[in-house]
Amino acid sequence: MGTNGEDGPHPSTGAPTGQPTPPEVSELVIARARRGDQASFDEMYRVYEPYLRRHLRLTCGDRADDVSAAAWESVAGSLHRFRGDGNDFRRWLFTIARRRLVDDLRRSGREPTVAAGDDHPEPTVDFSSPLESAEWVEWALAALPLGQAEVISLRVVAGLPVAEVADLLGISEENVRVLSHRGLTALRASFDRSTRPAEGNDEKNRPGL
Repeated sequence: MGTNGEDGPHPSTGAPTGQPTPPEVSELVIARARRGDQASFDEMYRVYEPYLRRHLRLTCGDRADDVSAAAWESVAGSLHRFRGDGNDFRRWLFTIARRRLVDDLRRSGREPTVAAGDDHPEPTVDFSSPLESAEWVEWALAALPLGQAEVISLRVVAGLPVAEVADLLGISEENVRVLSHRGLTALRASFDRSTRPAEGNDEKNRPGL
């Protein structure tokens, strides 16, 4: 389990079984960065920043660069107190980024909101299947309503458990499951439409002898 100076401990309980996650850096790299090694910190930035930026573009659009920079500034200031592996660091980074996003919204006089939903259990999803491959999910999230996209991104890309997502977004765990259920259902429908053969093309698509 990893801990950090800014946002407290993060339990290593996970998101749905088999989820794709970003590449991780080793604990050795993290330890070197914690001692002030710039090359190791740069490696961590190179590995995690593309995923963080993609997540932030979903949630704050053209403010993504500023929020990301603020998150990494917080990481740099607190990294010496961080303990954990690459998974722990990813969760910590996304947690800090969400809090910097909230700060950014409040400075502009807005409050972050996430829509609630009806009562549905979160589906059990095998994220190792082609439908839920990391690249496809991240591309498809942009077409979802913001609340659904943010929940799935925090669950799938960041790897945060339901309880932490609920705490970050200020909603109940049940609403996290509802939004995840709705979003995943929409992703499945989108995937089915994109892979369904065009009507009348059966003969043309039939393999030759």
